[in-house]
Amino acid sequence: MNQSSRLSSQAPLLIAAGLAIGPVVALGFGRFAYALLLPPMQTALNWSYVQAGAMNTANGLGYLLGAILAPVLMRRSGVRAAFMVSLLGIALTLALTALSGELRWLAAMRFLTGLGGAVTFTSGGLLVAQVASAAPPQRAGAILSLFYAGAGLGILLTGLGLGPLLAHLGVEGWRAGWLSLGLVSFLGLGVAWTAARHTAAQLHGSAAIRMAQLWPLRNSLLAYACAGLGYVAYTTFSISYLRSQGASTPLVTLFWALLGLSGVLAPLVWSRLLSRRWGGRSMGILMLLMGTGAALPVLSTLPWVAALSAVLFGLTALSVVASTTTLVRQSLPAAVWGAGVATYTITFAVFQSLGPLLAGALADSGPGGLRWGLGASALLLIVGAGVAFSQRVVGDHR
Repeated sequence: MNQSSRLSSQAPLLIAAGLAIGPVVALGFGRFAYALLLPPMQTALNWSYVQAGAMNTANGLGYLLGAILAPVLMRRSGVRAAFMVSLLGIALTLALTALSGELRWLAAMRFLTGLGGAVTFTSGGLLVAQVASAAPPQRAGAILSLFYAGAGLGILLTGLGLGPLLAHLGVEGWRAGWLSLGLVSFLGLGVAWTAARHTAAQLHGSAAIRMAQLWPLRNSLLAYACAGLGYVAYTTFSISYLRSQGASTPLVTLFWALLGLSGVLAPLVWSRLLSRRWGGRSMGILMLLMGTGAALPVLSTLPWVAALSAVLFGLTALSVVASTTTLVRQSLPAAVWGAGVATYTITFAVFQSLGPLLAGALADSGPGGLRWGLGASALLLIVGAGVAFSQRVVGDHR
């Protein structure tokens, strides 16, 4: 194989890596970084756990609206434009979050960040699904999981950057944290645009999807609802929980860095699994491991247990999302891929909006309440895994 052939064979992976700036910003910064910034915000602003959870509920409601609007925006403006404009919007709202500690302002910024995140994630998922379909079948799983691993990279970057920043500035450092996330997001826009330019020029969203096409996928949609309701308590309150159990700053930093690093490495672990035509079994395996990881801190907060929890959860959380894109790509005609991805995103968004409020209410209920909230979320993930295993193979649209 000559040099130009080698470069050509690597092009889909390079495009997916560039598109992964979307999940870095939309999820790694826009959603997950809140867990690191929550403890100083909660102290500085005197929040209850319900108020703290309400911020991520606002983010989830914005994500829900964005998921509903995404197919319309993609049809009208094209998928590339929807991807880039929403990414720019997230960078702006992240930076603007630093302007005020007033509850309504922060909730509005979390809402707008979630809205942009859903459009970025849905449009980016459609772009990378197109890239995966144009590549050899054995590479499809690696391409999809590389895109979704962007969220893990975002978590890793926030762990390495925000941890030392907050340790230096104290509880008032949350403003500098949000501003930093916005500025770094602006820096990634050029990389994302370069990658998006190399996707199919004629990609203009998706045709409408019929209920008859979705019904055979109902078990995977129900499992994904469990994932949305279950995972968000861990990503919102895990740092607060470890802090409440006396975890040191180095342990918290290690925990978050391991969570992100595991997400970055996930494509190496799961690319073959995500290339298999297994119906919901791939999703089931991933959700079972994710639920196990979420349950570990409830059982013990020993450093090695917390580290193992971060690794298991980080390796699987975004790969569960990748498994839904695999199901859409394998089970539905290409004309409705965008609507299919949006349907899974909407399902996830509805239930992830409820998770933080429920976990926060349990946390405020008395001593040990946060542990009960995290335990309930882990149980939901394990139940969802059982539902996912029952999803049969549908269609033949590889």
